[in-house]
Amino acid sequence: MIVTGFGMSGWLAAGGPADGVVRRRHGAPGNAWDGSRRGGAGAERLAGEFVQGPAAAGGTPPRVLLTGWVDLDAPGSDPLAHLQDLVDANGPAAVRRLRGDFVLAHLARDGGLALYRGVSSLIPLFWRADEHALAWATDPMHLVAGSRPGLSDVDGSLLPMVVAEMGMPADRSWFGAVRRLPNGHRLTWEAGVGRPVLSRFDQFEPVSSMPATLPAAADALTDRLSRACGRLLSGDRRSVLLLSGGIDSAVVACEAGRRGAAMTGLHFTLESFPGFDEDREAAAAVAAAHGLSFVPYDLTKHVRHDGGYLDQATGRALPQTHVPQPGPWAAAEQAGSDQATFILSGLLSDQILADDQFRERFEVAGLSMLNPLVAGEPFWQTAKSLAGSTFAAPGGVGVLRYLRDRLVGRSTVALPGRDAMVRPLGFTAAAAERVAAGIQASVEAARGDLRDADRRRRRLPRGITPMFLVNEACNTPNLQAAWLNTYLPRRQLFATPFADRDVIEFALALPARYRTGFDYGVTVDKLALRIGYARQGMPEQVNQRMHQARIDAIPAVFVHQHVPVWRGLLGPESLLCELGVMDRDFARTLAPRLAYRNGEKIARLCAMELWLRRVAS
Repeated sequence: MIVTGFGMSGWLAAGGPADGVVRRRHGAPGNAWDGSRRGGAGAERLAGEFVQGPAAAGGTPPRVLLTGWVDLDAPGSDPLAHLQDLVDANGPAAVRRLRGDFVLAHLARDGGLALYRGVSSLIPLFWRADEHALAWATDPMHLVAGSRPGLSDVDGSLLPMVVAEMGMPADRSWFGAVRRLPNGHRLTWEAGVGRPVLSRFDQFEPVSSMPATLPAAADALTDRLSRACGRLLSGDRRSVLLLSGGIDSAVVACEAGRRGAAMTGLHFTLESFPGFDEDREAAAAVAAAHGLSFVPYDLTKHVRHDGGYLDQATGRALPQTHVPQPGPWAAAEQAGSDQATFILSGLLSDQILADDQFRERFEVAGLSMLNPLVAGEPFWQTAKSLAGSTFAAPGGVGVLRYLRDRLVGRSTVALPGRDAMVRPLGFTAAAAERVAAGIQASVEAARGDLRDADRRRRRLPRGITPMFLVNEACNTPNLQAAWLNTYLPRRQLFATPFADRDVIEFALALPARYRTGFDYGVTVDKLALRIGYARQGMPEQVNQRMHQARIDAIPAVFVHQHVPVWRGLLGPESLLCELGVMDRDFARTLAPRLAYRNGEKIARLCAMELWLRRVAS
């Protein structure tokens, strides 16, 4: 059984009565923060909120609210009441045992409040507090003062991280006064006490044992993914799958086919662009092999001939910087046509099954890395290129520092440097440094999580790169903006089996030789996944494809076709320059040749500039 919920907001006043009441309503939720300022009268306009007052006539109202979904085998006809009983009795321990993608608000019998966000949840939850009240909402727009945010509400220091989609602190939001609940954390507030307390209640713990052989590990990974897909596809549910033609979404299609699930494979394509026909053929082969309806969606109209690639919903929409921007809207339309609640994806496979970047070359190949026939180049060239691509200094000193950092276990040596990961286009020096600092802080947090899970570790623990990437994926403001703008208003849920806690914890423990095949200069990524699903009827042309889907070409085509648009948006008088994100000298020298290989980065800057202008207007 899957329990679903769509959106919540509410508030509790400091020092008020302890007998909170939950009123479950749908519709326009109003503004939780303004409601907390006005008292009880404002609370009547909130949706699915806790308000203070006597119990409703005719029975006791529920004291738990859910946004997202949980797999819950509940006796009786009221799974939400069963969930409330579990949290009443066991608190964080009960929430840790849940599987799904969710945020919870729980009002205890004594009037105390606890907000929970699942450790693998992609769904966000926001809060705001002062000495008078605490307010929370799944939509941060409900927590800014007034009917809409202004430019002064925007946290300008985080804008470079949002554009770069890397390193944004998990407890921050787009708005300075609005906080975000990190995954695996809870916020507690005792009735009549005052300030809320943020604490971690859950974290990933890589499995303690691993099968002794690669085929056995592949089977174990397949088994966990099968159970994760079973949770998503349980019951008589239709769903839409974002089907790229690569191995990750094909895994979801394979599991749906085994269960006879009613699923539509939605594939984004681009007319006459090199490689998109190959992607479409692979996606169509997956759909045919596993019994999915196949629906190609041509994005050409959005990127050419005055297309509206950068157009987003006006008004309350949050900035969505990643590609393809029209994709969530198209998926929501297809889900609406199919009467589907779930929109599924192969997202997070790259993150949880990533190797530890450059470090694992040595772990996979061992001393054979000294053989240029295996490594593809002499060892000293490999060492120099690795040192130059990490946070170590370039040159001969950098090589020595790189080797030293590997020996002492410095975390950031497991990741490439800022420019290799982000390559900020047109950023000021200060903005680029904020991104770099954010990345380093996130890496150190990932290292701390892994060491907490295994306190015997002294040197660099395995899995830092996957843990870092998982944390970033769970907290990416771009993905959360797409869900808040498009899916939440339509009562649809975005999900991926690779975000399942059991899958992540198994994948984090995979040794390098199960993640990466490396021989004679050729690297095969996600090795265990490919071996496991080769036995499940995966089309060979899909299982052997090693490149990512070409969706990054979509903004590049738009940028090439609309030079006056982006030059007009990104000039020296732009808000990005005014807020210290984009360098004015860069803005003054913008030229059409810049679009070559930079289309995605330019489109991200344009999306952020448009959002800032809407907020400022």
